[in-house]
Amino acid sequence: MARATVSHGDTQATIEEGQRVRIGRSSVCDVQVGMGGDSGPEDLGVSRTAATVSMQDSRLWIRNDSASQPVYLVPETGPTRVLENQDEIASLPIDHVTIQLRGRIRTHDVQVHMEAAPSLGHTRPIPTDGPDTQYLLEFTNAERRILTALCEPLLIARGDEARPASYAQAAERLFLSRSRVENCIADLVKKYASAGVPGLEGPEAKDNLCRYAVRSGSISGDDLEHIP
Repeated sequence: MARATVSHGDTQATIEEGQRVRIGRSSVCDVQVGMGGDSGPEDLGVSRTAATVSMQDSRLWIRNDSASQPVYLVPETGPTRVLENQDEIASLPIDHVTIQLRGRIRTHDVQVHMEAAPSLGHTRPIPTDGPDTQYLLEFTNAERRILTALCEPLLIARGDEARPASYAQAAERLFLSRSRVENCIADLVKKYASAGVPGLEGPEAKDNLCRYAVRSGSISGDDLEHIP
């Protein structure tokens, strides 16, 4: 059975299927953040009820309950995700993520650790933030190598450094011409835009395709073994 821990400082809560943990400054929260005391003054920039972590279908869900403050999700690798009020996201296929609550005094890190990460399978749709269910995308071996080179920073970097590589960077990495990389991605953008993948229009199409591929698990750390 999947199980996770949510911790901040000396406070730790365990969560299993069907359970939830509330995070915030209020005394009713399971994990209290910014309350003050020995660790310093009360941080009024932290909402009284900031976020909820719940487990459904062996997956962790994180929701922003604050009416005024965003919640930041910082994985060990990959870009920081920002949740606005009532945004909810299923945890990415990783076993650890940091929930950041950025108060007036300091930033508070809440650690969420999945002790028994679920198997995602190869064909199961992966729910994420937003109204659309995301599905695994299919690529030829050549397409996968090119897209993996573009997605590499999303897989190994963290926070603001986790941005898709440029066409030139991917071409140099794979010893290909830039036009070869551009044409490959143009074909993939056209294919998956017509299939309903959002955001594949305009100048951000390449980067949005990369982010979608990583979020959906279509490109993962295992693919890095197949590029030089």
